[in-house]
Parts: sequence; structure tokens; C-alpha cells
Amino acid sequence: MNTVYLSHPDFEKELLDELQDISAVQGNLVFSSVDKTTSFFALDIWHDVQIVKFNSISEAAKILRAENKFWLMNPIENVRRATLIAAELRKLPVLQHEFPIVDTIPLIGCFSLLDANTLVFSKHRWKKPPLGLFHFIEDKKTPPNRAYLKLWEALSLLEKYPEKNHVVIDLGASPGGWTYVMQSLGCVVHAYDKAPLDSNIAKLPNVHFHQQSAFSLEPDEFEQIDWLLSDVACYPERAYELVTKWIDSNKAKRIIFTIKLQGETDFEILEKFAAIPNSFVAHLFYNKHEVTFFYMSP
Repeated sequence: MNTVYLSHPDFEKELLDELQDISAVQGNLVFSSVDKTTSFFALDIWHDVQIVKFNSISEAAKILRAENKFWLMNPIENVRRATLIAAELRKLPVLQHEFPIVDTIPLIGCFSLLDANTLVFSKHRWKKPPLGLFHFIEDKKTPPNRAYLKLWEALSLLEKYPEKNHVVIDLGASPGGWTYVMQSLGCVVHAYDKAPLDSNIAKLPNVHFHQQSAFSLEPDEFEQIDWLLSDVACYPERAYELVTKWIDSNKAKRIIFTIKLQGETDFEILEKFAAIPNSFVAHLFYNKHEVTFFYMSP
């Protein structure tokens, strides 16, 4: 049975190159016999996909209601007809969230129409929010840029949030979007960058700025730290060296690194990141030409 991968409009080529074994592409749905638990470039993954013929709108709605309580339409074909099916389904819960997400996101299936009488759907998906999209109520006052949304999404995807007084190292911290996120959660943040932090972030309690390159920092300078973060702009190979240095030191319990992509995507280096035990690599909705590396110590 096919697995369906949802492509980001700007990264469909990368997703196709990643999967290689493609049986069909329709809209943002990529059908493949490759069944991965995570993906470098898919926004979401649909497992146990069902493709069912139906004769009427009410019949399609009945099929979906029998499978799951909540459904979200992914519009690709026959959108008006799909909208009429969605109208006969239970109203969805609110999908926009404050950060951190404290409410349990219910099991929400996703469906599309492949043609006027063919339904494709799945309730078993990689990410909890439908279509893999975290919709946050944004903070438009405090953060110095929008990079904070990447970290909000990363932590929400992990479903693990820092605890009060957790020690954080934020590499390449300027102007301070990620430092802001961790400080707002009660952490003690050591921010490192050759460029200064935004003045509003630098003066926050428990923020300690060090005007120093992320690459000159040595793990041996620290006791155990709870979170190591990096949004440093560098080549993926150099990011890999930095990540593995810290993992080999056993000093960082949890790591979230942005891997900045350069030109044509180098899947060989992404596979090297993904081969690190207890890790995975994913393209987040709020990522640009980059992916995010996650590591959780055993």
C-alpha cells in the first residue's frame, strides 16, 4: 500500500529526490511505496492510506465519519465537491494555538479527492496538527525577528518543552529570537554570537550574552547542559562537525540545530545527520532553505 507524503510548494523537487520511488503525484500528494516514519522534506506523512470510490457527497461523509471523529480537507481536485463533504463532517476544534501548546491536539484525519468520485484519506499521520502545520498565535511585540517561530514549531513537534531553570546554550544567537523563546519558558540562557543581541532581549532576566563565535566554544568548558541550540549560518558540513563534537562530549541532553542548505541539496550530508542515533532531520513549515536536526540523548 502506498504512503502519501505532503509536499511543501517550494520543496517538491527535494521531496521527490529524497523518495525516488514515486508511484504518482497529484497536487501536493506524493504517493510512494517507501514508508518512512520521518522525512527530510515532507510537511507530513500519511500512513495506512485508504483510497475509496463513492457515489455521493453523503456517502463520502459517511465513510469518513465511520473512520474517525475529526477530518480536515486537503484541497487538490474537485475542491467544491470536497468542501461539500467537509460541511457534513463534525466541526473541527480550534487549530490556532498559544505557545507552548498545553491542550491535547485530538486525532485529526486528512482527506482529499483524487477525482469527483475517489476519496483518499488517512487518520494515521506523522504530525499531530493536520497537514503538518502548526498555527500559532504570534508574538508581534517581543521577538526581534520571526526566527522564534522555527523554535516554537520544533519544540511543539518534539512535544517536549524546557523546564524552569534548564540551562541552554544558544549558538549564533543574534539578534535573539531563540534566546527569547527559551527565556520565556524559564530557562537560563547563555547566548553566543560575534554580533550583539537585540537590546530588549539582552536585558531579559537569566539571559547571559557572550560575544564569541559558536565554533570557538568547547564542550569541556561546561557541565551538563539541558538544551543546545544553533541557528548558525554555515555550510552543512561544518554544522555536522559542530553537532558531532557536542554529541561526542555527552554534555548536551537535547540538541536542535538548523542546517542551512546551499544550492543543490546534498542528501549525503543529510543522511549523515540522520544516521546519528536518537536523532532525526525534518523540514519545518517555518524553515526556509534549511532543515532542522533534532537529537535527544538516551
